Amino acid sequence: MPNRPFRIILGVAWALMAVVVGLAFVLGRPIWALDATVVGLLLWGVYLLRRMLNLTPLLFALAAGIGIFHAAAVTGLYGMTFFGLEYDSYVHTYNSIAVGLLAYQYMKKFAVRKAEAALMAMLITLGIGLFNELVEFVGYRIGGRGEGWFLLGEGDIGRESAFDNLMTDFLHDFLGMAAGVAGAVLWQARTEHKKGTSPNSGKRG
Repeated sequence: MPNRPFRIILGVAWALMAVVVGLAFVLGRPIWALDATVVGLLLWGVYLLRRMLNLTPLLFALAAGIGIFHAAAVTGLYGMTFFGLEYDSYVHTYNSIAVGLLAYQYMKKFAVRKAEAALMAMLITLGIGLFNELVEFVGYRIGGRGEGWFLLGEGDIGRESAFDNLMTDFLHDFLGMAAGVAGAVLWQARTEHKKGTSPNSGKRG
């Protein structure tokens, strides 16, 4: 697959992260410069692993959206409520939708049935959600309260109670995962129906 679309997406994402770094200092929220830098490095890692992860440009763009969605909160979006839900819930839901799609695409590399691919994609997505919470917890234990990915504070639902925060995040992780994996399965089924063939034809089950 040509590398150019991936490079364009990475370049746009890095440019946006550079803007976030600038805004972080202009707005007096330097912790967001750290978040933007980490996001940029993680996206670079995903770019390097794009073939192993079986990514398409669209899925890479969705992966970049995870970091962009989070980093956009340098403007104060965390803590705001839209249509009855806090921004943090939208972030967790989107993240899990995107990761669910990516995880299912990755599982398509292997000779497994849709149900097996879906189950593994669910576990991968929920596992990444758990890892994210562990990162937040370690950051909180080291740095205390504040803004951004690594601290507990503004925008973390139930921040007065670690349990409320954790379970609210997990709920939206689960809902996003279910939507992402279900969407991936339905899209594959629709594509196979149009072609009149199944990539799993002749495989066990």
